[in-house]
Amino acid sequence: MTDPQTPGTPVTPPSPTAPPSTPPSTPPSTPPSPAAPTSPAESTLPAAESAPKPRRTRALLAAGGRASLALIATGAAAALALGVLFVPSPAIAPEPLAFAVTPDRSDQSLVCAGAALGLTRGDDPQVAGIALPLRRSAGAGLVESTIAESDALDGAATVVTLPREAPAEAVAASESVRPTTADVAGLAAAECLTPARTAWLVGGSTTVGRSTWIVLSNAGAVDATVSLRIMAENGPIEAPGTSGIIVAAGEQRVLPLSGIAVNVESPVIEVTSSGGSVAATLQHTIVRGLDPSGISIVTPVEAPATRHVIPALPVINGQAVLERSTADGGADALTALRMLAPGDTAAQVTLRLIPEGDGTGIALTTTLEPQTVLDLPFTDLLDGDYAVVVEASEPIVMSARTSSAGTSGLDLEWFTPAPAIEPGVDVLAAVAPVGTGATARLHLFAPEGEATVTVDGRTVVVPADSGLVLETPTNAAVQLSSTAPLHASVSYRGDSVLAGTRILPPPLAARPVTVLPY
Repeated sequence: MTDPQTPGTPVTPPSPTAPPSTPPSTPPSTPPSPAAPTSPAESTLPAAESAPKPRRTRALLAAGGRASLALIATGAAAALALGVLFVPSPAIAPEPLAFAVTPDRSDQSLVCAGAALGLTRGDDPQVAGIALPLRRSAGAGLVESTIAESDALDGAATVVTLPREAPAEAVAASESVRPTTADVAGLAAAECLTPARTAWLVGGSTTVGRSTWIVLSNAGAVDATVSLRIMAENGPIEAPGTSGIIVAAGEQRVLPLSGIAVNVESPVIEVTSSGGSVAATLQHTIVRGLDPSGISIVTPVEAPATRHVIPALPVINGQAVLERSTADGGADALTALRMLAPGDTAAQVTLRLIPEGDGTGIALTTTLEPQTVLDLPFTDLLDGDYAVVVEASEPIVMSARTSSAGTSGLDLEWFTPAPAIEPGVDVLAAVAPVGTGATARLHLFAPEGEATVTVDGRTVVVPADSGLVLETPTNAAVQLSSTAPLHASVSYRGDSVLAGTRILPPPLAARPVTVLPY
């Protein structure tokens, strides 16, 4: 039979060897209930405790048995759970929800070089603006402002800003100046710059008759602390006043290089800024005897690199330049490349001057000693437009100098390498106004393969490792794009004047940011 309270459990009759120690006073009115199964613990109890109990006692024991079984079941379940915890299982990590957000475009600002600089007359000469610039800005919805605080009298620079709410997506600007004083004459042009933390200025001189001004413009809202590192033909120059230069927010500083490095023929200047960013340029002028012989605004190389490309190096009236450039015993009107390996290792350099069309170019190799500037002149170039490609075993900085001779004298220009424009990128350029009697040319160079270039809707093909020159109007905006990497610049020329500007790729657009939930 089975226990009615525990179905299916076999019944064990009471043992005959364990009679009750005290018989009940009255016989039970009902047959005794079968005893519950004995456990090993129960089998050790005295025989008297195994005797039949009253109904209440039996009910309590039955409840206790059920509780024991429940505890046993609970313990088994806990043991099973504990075992599950210690059994290796595949790691399951839920992938968090994420989404990309593209930040709004911020304001884009370009800083222009400002007026041509010179010295006032009198017992206490002051640096001053001697010719105001002509400017071309390109882009819709632009806002122009002035950096009013300047070390130069009337020399304030202009800031061209594309606000983030403007309808246009790009901005470009360039300026030209054409002074005609007893000390400074010629044509200079420069593209307006995005302020940066580092810049390399390759050009200028502080020998007799040569003036070089370092111009630092801070268009931001944060003061900048600037340090200058100067290297020249005899190596690094240690001089006081080259660190801790404060350029306050909304201020332009104009520093004479001759006050830092005296009688230096071939300077290269590294500009490093902390705090705010600055736009850094050089202005270089020459007086030969009593005759002003040119002005140039030198824009910066962004960083040392193992390859540089200058799309435009014009050689104009080379024989007349050679004859006139030696009138004061100098040779700095001759076409030359200035190069510097700023690191601690010498650089093996291969350079090529590639003429437009089918002319004969020049290819040669040289070695740059570390931290020593080399000016490499060329005296036998035929007249024409050349592209310059320089490749080095170590990162270097460089630029090219050339001059133009005409009926009214000489003018010089420093041409800085132009960064590459990547394929498929639409670029907006501004061709500077240069006044009457001067024209502009657009120079394109494709270093890595044939490039199909669209210029204001017109399609041209630039052969691989070759240059192409196009006439372009002055005081104009130009839109271009290319199917292959491309370097581009503009040259300006007229009787006794020469200048150039670079076409720069647009600043990096705002990139999407991946946002994860907290």
